[in-house]
Amino acid sequence: MCATVNDVRKSFAGLRVDKRLRHQEIADFFQMTEAELIDAHVGVSKLDVVRSSPNLAKAIRLKKNWPEIIKLVEGLGEVVALTRNQLAVHEKIGHYESTSLQGDIGLVVSEDINLRLFYRQWEFAYIFEESKQAALQKSIQFFDECGRAIHKIFLLPESNHGHLDLIAKQLMDPNQDPGIFVHERREPPDLIETQLDDVDIEAFKTDWAALEDTQEFFQLLKKYRLNRWDALTLIGDDYAQILNVGAIKFLFNSAKHLDVPLTIYVGNRGAVQIYSGQVQQVNDAKEWLSILGEKFNFHLNMTALPAIWLVRKPGKYGVISSLEILDRSGEVIAMIFGQRMPGQPEPEDWRNLLKSCQTKEESFI
Repeated sequence: MCATVNDVRKSFAGLRVDKRLRHQEIADFFQMTEAELIDAHVGVSKLDVVRSSPNLAKAIRLKKNWPEIIKLVEGLGEVVALTRNQLAVHEKIGHYESTSLQGDIGLVVSEDINLRLFYRQWEFAYIFEESKQAALQKSIQFFDECGRAIHKIFLLPESNHGHLDLIAKQLMDPNQDPGIFVHERREPPDLIETQLDDVDIEAFKTDWAALEDTQEFFQLLKKYRLNRWDALTLIGDDYAQILNVGAIKFLFNSAKHLDVPLTIYVGNRGAVQIYSGQVQQVNDAKEWLSILGEKFNFHLNMTALPAIWLVRKPGKYGVISSLEILDRSGEVIAMIFGQRMPGQPEPEDWRNLLKSCQTKEESFI
């Protein structure tokens, strides 16, 4: 940590309120991770709260009981679920219900919120409170061992705020002194073409063509030791085509005007958040493209996207097509599918929309 706890506490409110910086931007300013930024507010006393009012910021470190925390979140009522990575943000208002555990993967499959939570990657959790626009914003925030944000849950005015106190009481970590150790961030290497020389391309293409479920794709990547960018590069135009970045704007605008429902995935190494429904509004402001749906926001930073891939995966019920936004290391930024019911083929209007993206390709340049 390059700044002291006192430095962070004294400057946080000004950077947040006056400069309108996001948490990650404030962390970058202090040359620390986002988890360290939040942790700097652990142990704030009642006297400190009075002195800092109305610019309150305080954190409570929670025990590493991930499934129990998520189960207790059900009692908060309607909240905002937020999952993001460096280039995409996925926000959904709803209730955490039907929470469960499969191995070390947590599931939330309610009518409103759909999550896959990879608890092996979770390391820190906090209840965080801060004054924001004359109101007190309360949240639960989760981070990985490198201090990167995994998932956040924000309370709304109508949420059950008293239940948050119960969560704090039951799961507060005994150690409430500020200061944590975070591992050095390990970024995945960019694509190196020489890594692909030993791949049996014909066998790989045969196995791709034999896929019966999109879930088998992960095993295919593991078998050939490929990341997604590698795989899409090798498979050829029959199953994967690279499109200009402008295709994503065309897709969302067309989906809105034609009332084609979409399923949008955004994830990071510790969580995947999913929305299915109509696109109600498309906003293109500065570097961000924002998609609005039913109690849903999706924000995509258009300035740093390497490319958009049109991907087709065979399946038991026909080919499943998607637009996949990847970084150069093959990590998923976002994926967009046509909304469909399990065990059903993908809708024809979705396939027609993707054909339009291909035929309009030249106009995106």
